Amino acid sequence: MKTAILYIRVSTDEQADKGFSQRDQDERLRQYCERNNIIVGQVIFEDHSAKTFDRPAWNKMLSNLKQTKGKAHDKLIFTKWDRFSRNTADAYGMISVLMKLGLQPVAIEQPLDLSIPESKIMLAVYLSMPEVENDRRALNVKYGMRRGKKEGRWMGRALPGYINKTRENGTKYIAFNEPESAHMKWAFEQIAENIFAIENIWAMARRRGLKCSRNSFWEAIRNPCYCGKVIVPAFNDEPMTIVQGVHEALISETLYHEVQDVLTGRKRDLAIKAVCPKNLPLRGFLLCPECSRTLTGSASKGRTGYYYYYHCKAPCKVRLKAEEVNTSLEHELMKFVPKPGVAELYTAIVRGEYGDTQAIYIAERKKIIEQITEQNHRMTRLREMLLSDTIDSADYKLMKTECETKTSSLEADLADLSSFYEADIDIENLIENAVNKLKDLIYLYRSADIKGKQFIIGSIFSKKWRFSEMKGRTAEVNEAAALIYHINNTLQQKKTGVKTNYRDYSGKVPRAGVEPARFPTGV
Repeated sequence: MKTAILYIRVSTDEQADKGFSQRDQDERLRQYCERNNIIVGQVIFEDHSAKTFDRPAWNKMLSNLKQTKGKAHDKLIFTKWDRFSRNTADAYGMISVLMKLGLQPVAIEQPLDLSIPESKIMLAVYLSMPEVENDRRALNVKYGMRRGKKEGRWMGRALPGYINKTRENGTKYIAFNEPESAHMKWAFEQIAENIFAIENIWAMARRRGLKCSRNSFWEAIRNPCYCGKVIVPAFNDEPMTIVQGVHEALISETLYHEVQDVLTGRKRDLAIKAVCPKNLPLRGFLLCPECSRTLTGSASKGRTGYYYYYHCKAPCKVRLKAEEVNTSLEHELMKFVPKPGVAELYTAIVRGEYGDTQAIYIAERKKIIEQITEQNHRMTRLREMLLSDTIDSADYKLMKTECETKTSSLEADLADLSSFYEADIDIENLIENAVNKLKDLIYLYRSADIKGKQFIIGSIFSKKWRFSEMKGRTAEVNEAAALIYHINNTLQQKKTGVKTNYRDYSGKVPRAGVEPARFPTGV
């Protein structure tokens, strides 16, 4: 009597655990063997896809057959050819391997006599039908997912900070997953500040509680999903597009584009990357008076403790006591604290200029719209150049992507501008908070952590300090700080009772003059 191996396969673990297919196949195969006087030598259960023959149970069976050279069994019996394979090319190769081992493959519901040449025609039909069915199912899934993405739905596993959910009607969506969403938002804000390296921000986010690998973090911060967008990848002749998503955005579009500028290196690096000791807040902000290189800083151990110095690198021997330099900086900061009576002048200036914000808004809006229009005109010219064969398709796609990215960034700026000027702003409260921060500038500086100190220094001085002859000198300060310094000095020279025409001073200062500067945590 002949001896057979029964091969029973389902596609997934779930089908094996909860379905009836395996038990049904086993029963039918045993009945077939009983009717045909075939001894069941071995039963192989498989819960793996038939796209390839890289299946655990199959590989183990094939290894045993090669060791025994097929002498223990005569047939490999299964229900249908789709249980054997769903890949035509692989199936022909495996049939050849089995036949060399003396094992005849048999499908009880689609019987074929492979010794007859004409039966190979039907074999081709039986093997190709499952493959076609697989390809059609995969294509339908692909079309369905693409349609969902075009409608703004997030398809697939949620990114860090989001979680997959299902509504009562069965519709799937993504929502915020606290506290991970807060950690991701914090990470985006830190990257946009361009103070720490991305690896450091990821490590700090992990310490805060973010559960995300390094590679996943790098992929996530480049995904526009966080600003409410969904990427529709290129397919056939359709180019890659970005559509508005139906999920809630975690960050603004402006913040997303700022982060992308940092990642691509387009954002100018003004920040200090190193983490400084609290006694060396000016490390990275000082220039050497001899060679003009940026000074670093370190501590020297003495008999009674550590002494801190700002110093240059070899062969330059410039060395400055940190305590003297830090004290000199505080004296400079005192120049920006409003003199008695100046706070009221600042309030009057800002209140007067705020009345003209509508004109500023219109001018800014017009400027952005002109830039968007220019990008649209550029796109039109690119299409004309492509049609006239002036440029090839590769250059066209590259420049088209550049235009679309720029346009998207400008549209985000326009949306943020509109939301800022259309918001109901309590200008009196904002002015009061801003002026109070100026009054307490020295206290804020002294009580701040190292990051806060560097923020205050960087927000006032636009150029690095050059410390020489026991005095700190800087080339220039930013426009808002220069205006404060100018008003302080002007009023200091005037006699009591002399009127000052505050409208003579420019009100075109950075927005932080209207909206109080946001000092980081620790200030």
